[in-house]
Amino acid sequence: MAFTASTGDHKVTRSDIFLVDPRALVVDWAKNLSRNGEEPPVDEALIELARDMMPKRGQGVGEEGTSGQLNPILTRPLPDRRLEVVGGFRRMRAALWLIESGACPDFRVKYVVSRLSDAEAALVNLSENLQREDPKPIQMAHAIRCLVEDYGFGLKQVAGRLKKSDAWCRNLLDLVMLPGKVQASVASGQTTVAAALELVKTPSNQQVEVFEALVNGGERITAAKVRQRRQETHEATGAGDPVSRTLKQIKAFLLGKTGHGDPGYRLATHMLHFLSGKLSEEGMDKAWSQAFAEPTGQRRTG
Repeated sequence: MAFTASTGDHKVTRSDIFLVDPRALVVDWAKNLSRNGEEPPVDEALIELARDMMPKRGQGVGEEGTSGQLNPILTRPLPDRRLEVVGGFRRMRAALWLIESGACPDFRVKYVVSRLSDAEAALVNLSENLQREDPKPIQMAHAIRCLVEDYGFGLKQVAGRLKKSDAWCRNLLDLVMLPGKVQASVASGQTTVAAALELVKTPSNQQVEVFEALVNGGERITAAKVRQRRQETHEATGAGDPVSRTLKQIKAFLLGKTGHGDPGYRLATHMLHFLSGKLSEEGMDKAWSQAFAEPTGQRRTG
């Protein structure tokens, strides 16, 4: 397989590092999932990174190993034999800045090549960025949504690759269901992630109302404040649901009130299975009828 740039006409492995003018690489900022498809801003932090990547004094730019860049950019070959950036978008932007600003007009960026499909490239992009950076929860939420909905990955597969739990990924996915202004508040840090997840439990037609009421208070929005506001609304108007309980809490309560010798034990077990989706509504009806049926031989006669 032949690659372009400075790879020559031989097969390469991901351990082979090359130097090339960054303008020779294809970059699509929309594929930078950890930053929600946005081009990294040229701020002080990026400029500092760019200067750290410059060749050391007395070393030539074009010579192997002379760059101050520690981690190479990950690329993949396209059908037209060009190389596309998969990981290291921020380093790529810093490399381009060095040329655009004139700080190092002949800068050569380090890169490696790996053969990846579109879906594999998306997953690698997110997992590698997660190791080197700390993306905002909202950015991660949209990235996971993209992997699941656009690339067809299963949530368990994504969680395993990111070395996170299924519950962690599922909670983040809930964030993308919130109104835009709530997501923006989470991204800015005004609203905590825990508070946002509490807002998810609020009926959708009340989420903005609860959120704005707390914002007008001028304080940082926390999960406790959201729960309190939701409970107050429920008690005052009867609208919406009271603070929801988790299946784990329900199970602990029911099993605390019953035991293997208690007539209610079997019913409690059926109720837990019904709540978790393991028992159909028809099955629950049958279990309910059996639980309250009079024992044989004790039925009243007219």
